[in-house]
Amino acid sequence: MEASVFAVETILNYNFKNKRLLEEALTHSSYTDSASYQRLEFLGDAALGLALSNYVYLAYPKLDPGQLSLLRAANISTEKLARVAIKHGLYRFVRHNAIVLDDKVKEFSDAVSREDDDDDGLVYGGSIKAPKILADIVESVAAAVYVDVDFDLQKLWVVSFLPFLSFSFCLIYCCIINIVLVKKKRYLGVFWSQ
Repeated sequence: MEASVFAVETILNYNFKNKRLLEEALTHSSYTDSASYQRLEFLGDAALGLALSNYVYLAYPKLDPGQLSLLRAANISTEKLARVAIKHGLYRFVRHNAIVLDDKVKEFSDAVSREDDDDDGLVYGGSIKAPKILADIVESVAAAVYVDVDFDLQKLWVVSFLPFLSFSFCLIYCCIINIVLVKKKRYLGVFWSQ
């Protein structure tokens, strides 16, 4: 587990004061020899939601509440967080005793890889449901950071969001703005400009 903790700290570019928090964040409930990430996942879900809400509220003062909600939801959905876990290879560090999870994660990861290799630039459309464990890992790791920085939301934002989650935030924002523009022009489709 020590190697996994070090690897995830490297991904985050953050050294935990309390390494046990990260160990717990990387432990599935099927692994009964240690506390699981479930409590941290609960906290991480709320902390990421609030951190992102603060950001979009301050960064986009001209968006109406509906647009802000769309932007937040698009960035903290199970699908989006699962993609973050895949991008950073977090699943390989999770302790678990549920082999069936491996197959689900591999299937989703392969679908995302095929999408990345696709020349037409289409975004994954959800034909393979994102395994919840992937989003859970991101939320629990974020919560581990949040607790480790003494529940400082601004520090969580700097450690977790900027390097870890932001890789496709702009793409989601551009897509939502395009959807809003399309609706305003009464077109019957969503245009994606690359």
